[in-house]
Amino acid sequence: MNPVLEFLASLLQNPWLVAFALGFLPISEVRGATIYALSVGKPELALVGAFANVLAAPAVLALWNVVNIPWWGRKIVGKNLDERIRDFAAQHEKLGFLALAVFIGIPLPVTGVYTGTLIGRLVGMKRRMIFAASVIGVAVAGVITFVVFSGLLSGLRLL
Repeated sequence: MNPVLEFLASLLQNPWLVAFALGFLPISEVRGATIYALSVGKPELALVGAFANVLAAPAVLALWNVVNIPWWGRKIVGKNLDERIRDFAAQHEKLGFLALAVFIGIPLPVTGVYTGTLIGRLVGMKRRMIFAASVIGVAVAGVITFVVFSGLLSGLRLL
């Protein structure tokens, strides 16, 4: 067998690394890590996934200027709409923080730290506010996913 494939296969044998990877990946985030943790019978791994998911916010913020996201945002939505969005966000900063935390915390597709961080920066939120909203949102999403899927899994065991 290829040594690279052997190495990757050995990593998949470690549930802590799998939970961390699932928590950090933009598709699964804390939701996927929590479901994985419950499915392997190690609910504590959900905390590893939550920690990894929170680390995604600083990673996206670090890449913000490298990828030049503001330029892309103006290209996509236009300069006029971009300015109006920023003005609106500046007037409703506290409400924006709460809205971002709720958006990140809703365990549905396309809601999460990656999308929430991008939205927060596009509307001009401060980095620390985005990070705080990410922590709150990840906690909410993790708890909701844990409660729903632990109930579903326990219900399936009864059948």
